[in-house]
Amino acid sequence: MIVANSRGVIMFAHNNTEIDYIKLAYVNSLLIQEHMGLDRTQITVVTDPHSLEHGKKTIGIRKMQQAFKNIVVVDKDMEFKQSNIRMYKDTSHTAKQLQFYNVNRCDAYDISPYDETILLDVDYLIQSDALNQCWGHNNELMMNWEFQDILSERKFTNLDRLGPTGITMYWATVVYFKKSTYAETFFNFVKHVKNNKDFYRDLYKWQGSMYRNDYSFSIAAHMIGGYQDKGVAQLPHKLYKTFDLDDVDRALSSNDLLLYLEKVRSPGDFILTRWKGVDIHVMNKWAINRISDALIKFTTQPTAPSKKIAKAQEIENVDA
Repeated sequence: MIVANSRGVIMFAHNNTEIDYIKLAYVNSLLIQEHMGLDRTQITVVTDPHSLEHGKKTIGIRKMQQAFKNIVVVDKDMEFKQSNIRMYKDTSHTAKQLQFYNVNRCDAYDISPYDETILLDVDYLIQSDALNQCWGHNNELMMNWEFQDILSERKFTNLDRLGPTGITMYWATVVYFKKSTYAETFFNFVKHVKNNKDFYRDLYKWQGSMYRNDYSFSIAAHMIGGYQDKGVAQLPHKLYKTFDLDDVDRALSSNDLLLYLEKVRSPGDFILTRWKGVDIHVMNKWAINRISDALIKFTTQPTAPSKKIAKAQEIENVDA
């Protein structure tokens, strides 16, 4: 059921054997409430029975529903269990091949209960209210092809296009859409590409056999743009990234992180960087899970009273 003039965020969280996506969704939901000012009814998480049961055991259903009111349970797309293996890295020191199940983002339009929706990756940590600029926008669909590595000297030119001579690659990390014929058509194109991934991999020459949401969203943008490059408008803010070669040292607050960024010419060595008050895509998911308890504490602990209030209470207690 669509609520008129409603706005909200939707995330997909399907665990594999190592990555706790449901906990990442829980943490980011708390950050969304803290920094975007949305309430739990404006956050929807799409998951599967196994991941949800894991969340009930490790987080608790009551806590999860305090973070996101709407839980949509679907089956994992088991077709991808063996065929969609990706390399997950925890810095350059650790790499594991694991199943990637979060391939049903093409269903976001059908599942979303909102008039206006922001589709988010669970590892896109909300540190500000910047995404609130999307609400009420004239564009019915927006996502970014431009991105900024926060270590500016690094250049990942292979991430600019689907192939060496292919179309521009959009990032499905953050997608804004309205309930409209245009957006519905776009997501139908995304589904079509996903369901015919072998054909479109050959046609658009994306590298490797793995299916990525970024690929199908990019091809759908090409289609809906009349087969012209960059056919979908960009979001009103930059997409900042730190890659899976990097690490997170610790969280200083709910929007203040200390990061280790791997040096370009010295793999395994890092630069310590502070990142504060700006949303960021942290692609090392193990790193987020390591600081998740701290982020939960920062977003759920009662706000400390001001010194003025504390002093007044102290005087009141003395007088009593």
